[in-house]
Amino acid sequence: MRRIDPWFAIGLVAFFALLFVALFGERIAPYEPIYFVVNRGDLQRPYAPGEVYPLGSDVLGRDLLSLVLAGARATLIIAVVAGLARVFAGLGIAVAASWWRPLRAFADSLAEIVSAVPATLVAVLIVLIFIRGDTQIFTFVGALLVTGWAGPYRIARTEIDRLRGSPFSESALALGVRRLPLFARHHLPHLVPILAVSTAQQAVASLVAVAELGVLGIFVGATKFVNLSESVGAVTFLRPTDVGALWISEIPEWGGLLANGRGIQNLWTTRWVILVPGVAFAVAAMAISAIGLGIARQYQRRNAFYDIGSRGAAALGTLCVLAVLASAVVPERYAAALDWADAARARVTIGAPLEQAFAESGLRPIGASFAIERRVSQIQQTGPASVNVAGAGEVSEEADGPTEVLPVLYSASGGAVLDAPIVYASWGISPSDHPQTPTSVGTSGSAPSLGSVVKDWIDDYRVVDVRGKVAVILRMPNIQSGPRSITQGQDFELTVTNALKRGAVAVLYIDPGLPTLPVTTFRGNLINPYRRLSETAPLQGPDGPPVIVLSLNAGERILGPLGVSPTAIWNAMGRTATTGLGGPGPGFAFGLKLVQSDDPITKTSYGRDLGTWAHVELPVARVAATPKSLVGVTPGEPSRVLIWAVMPATRGSSRPATDALAAFIRSLAGRTGVGVAVVAFDRSVDTLGNARAIADLLGRTRWDTIVVLDDLEGEQLRFDTIFGDLIPMFDEYANRAGARAAITRGISNPETWSWPGMEAFPKSRATIIRATGAGGDVRGDVAALLGYVAGRDALAAPELRR
Repeated sequence: MRRIDPWFAIGLVAFFALLFVALFGERIAPYEPIYFVVNRGDLQRPYAPGEVYPLGSDVLGRDLLSLVLAGARATLIIAVVAGLARVFAGLGIAVAASWWRPLRAFADSLAEIVSAVPATLVAVLIVLIFIRGDTQIFTFVGALLVTGWAGPYRIARTEIDRLRGSPFSESALALGVRRLPLFARHHLPHLVPILAVSTAQQAVASLVAVAELGVLGIFVGATKFVNLSESVGAVTFLRPTDVGALWISEIPEWGGLLANGRGIQNLWTTRWVILVPGVAFAVAAMAISAIGLGIARQYQRRNAFYDIGSRGAAALGTLCVLAVLASAVVPERYAAALDWADAARARVTIGAPLEQAFAESGLRPIGASFAIERRVSQIQQTGPASVNVAGAGEVSEEADGPTEVLPVLYSASGGAVLDAPIVYASWGISPSDHPQTPTSVGTSGSAPSLGSVVKDWIDDYRVVDVRGKVAVILRMPNIQSGPRSITQGQDFELTVTNALKRGAVAVLYIDPGLPTLPVTTFRGNLINPYRRLSETAPLQGPDGPPVIVLSLNAGERILGPLGVSPTAIWNAMGRTATTGLGGPGPGFAFGLKLVQSDDPITKTSYGRDLGTWAHVELPVARVAATPKSLVGVTPGEPSRVLIWAVMPATRGSSRPATDALAAFIRSLAGRTGVGVAVVAFDRSVDTLGNARAIADLLGRTRWDTIVVLDDLEGEQLRFDTIFGDLIPMFDEYANRAGARAAITRGISNPETWSWPGMEAFPKSRATIIRATGAGGDVRGDVAALLGYVAGRDALAAPELRR
């Protein structure tokens, strides 16, 4: 029996260790890459080893050990395949060049040129310039091959030249042996040791290149920008140290993990963020080197091809095949959830009656029946607000949206359709409205009162008469009377009140900060103060003076053609404040202009009669209706996941959502262990009131995860969320459930993201499932995705349980 070199035995152990990690790393990892711990008491991310995870976390709160194990396959495939490709390419060129002299001169010159160019630089240029879209594994391999073949080529060429000049080669050629059989039978076995070492070297070099490319921000697979600011805010109060935002790869290959450890903090205080993936690179490099060295020593004086047909080689091959088959047979994590997805998809029926599906689902009602009805009589806006100024232009809530035109319905306003002269009342300031007091609390502490500051200002209401007219007012800036003495300008409510008491029939209030406010009352830590005012001081009757807030752009469109430019006036003011809170009342200073108390602009009123008429529409009426929602919860388990289907859909037909929801809840019949509440939400009238009534019946407003179904007409799903930790989760869910879905590249715009009823569930993470594209049918995909979510919840997937 032939003696086995110790290094060969070590190489075999290293080979099977790498093979095992590559095949089963993701399955043996403690957690999946989609699991984030965004907050854990007083601990700060990244968590130190032992605080939450054995080896610590990355900046986003993911387990580093799990990420290393899950990314081992992609990383090792790149390294090994790139190393083999470099060696085989170099060997092939060396063989051809040894047979044809003109090719040798060209190959030698080309090898010298490519060797002088850094391989990483070439790979970066190839990926960034020639690759459109996401970088795939074999794209990486090709990029690393472009220059990497030169080293193996020179080694192989030198060794082939030595073998060609040996006596046995000259004798074989003299006997008439052709060059190809000579190379295959006699030269190649001599090349095995040096090729094995060269392959190991090139694989290690490819590992280093993967790390370098990762640090430069080039990852394998789809890249996503994950921002956890809102996710942290949904758990507790946001701390500056809690904010984490990173580009991550869909495949957690080690280069991306190393890249995520960039930063001074990780070099000095949180070293484990770069140490763990760095150690993984080092261990893999040593293992690959051990394999190459073992093969070289074992076959230094023996023909490796003699062992190919041996029992030992057959045993090794069998073990490899069995390992690969086992990886294909061993089920993935939470494989049983796929049965839930398939069952839901199989029950999709077009036109399925939703109430009947609730009755057949095994869900239990939270009241006497699944139907939740409310008799509603409320004063509400019945049509979009609009302003049309003769000779200028028109702005409307319907065409421009709530970030440009926002009606404010509160106790001092109302609805009307009117035609009246329009005047520009500048800031709407009158010294008589503000008594002089010694001091007030300004945005930077104690400051002169507003009455003391504006006592000598021009009275805008003496410049223009607003009686029976539409008054346009530009938001007033803050006034600085000292280095740290800033007085708050006149707030929104007082501005409107002063205009109305002087006889204005409508007020158009231009707020340059309107586009930056959330479209709903609350969004994370931000508040839309105009909507908040409507809630805290609701309308007393349907009729009253219309009050509409306009953005600077909307104000420019209706005033600019008349010779008044709100943009120019605003830009002519002093610097912008960078401190303060947010809202139109006291304390709202962030983003506001600051003017000095002695600025010439304070001695001038821009008020003027515009010499034309305005048509203002703000339809408001008392509406009586009976909204009807359907609500059911799974029995036996506390509900953790809320499925919220919007009826009718915000845009388009509600049929796809109704059919998908019916299929999903039918698939729950006979299932146990799942904690899901399902709501078919009627948003037709008093949306917020209906949502709060349902939240009260469910007994909670905070949920681990909320899945919102809305606008499902299209050919593939699209996930909209402002919670960064939900982005990888739902993309992975869709992939495993076989649902067609667009890759989610990042969070939605927090300023415009909303869904009907969201105000009733503050501090809850939610994802809106919509459809995109023309045509298609996503009913089955939605049902399968919901079934998969329920299946994972039943299997206690940690990312669904916060």
